[in-house]
Amino acid sequence: QSLASALNFAIINNQSTMAPLRTLAALVLGASAASAFAPSTPLVSRTVAPIVSETSLNIADFDRATAEWEAEFPDFAKWGWGPSVQAEKWNGRHAMFGWVFICATAYAKGHGLIPDADMTLDLKEWGTLATISGKN
Repeated sequence: QSLASALNFAIINNQSTMAPLRTLAALVLGASAASAFAPSTPLVSRTVAPIVSETSLNIADFDRATAEWEAEFPDFAKWGWGPSVQAEKWNGRHAMFGWVFICATAYAKGHGLIPDADMTLDLKEWGTLATISGKN
């Protein structure tokens, strides 16, 4: 309650301590919200029968499909391409790498680090990057 009263006091008096108090309030609220994802009961080791469905992958089928692919594409298989246990991990890693670049591009565009394609570059703002083949 003291944090809430301090925030109200800062808002009413428009003091410069408002930004640190907002940060502190966000951290406290974020930490308290994280407990919503904690399990309500302690995790206990218990035996659960595996779920087997008609669509579940049989390892023998996977091995057979991998062998067929290696026979059909031996040049790619010798370099490690094709279906493998590690393929999904690499697929996920490359997808996350792509998301990092998407976010970095959005940040750069939002902060003016990437110029607008519809306008010519200003020599005062961009310096020598604005020159093409020595022309201004």
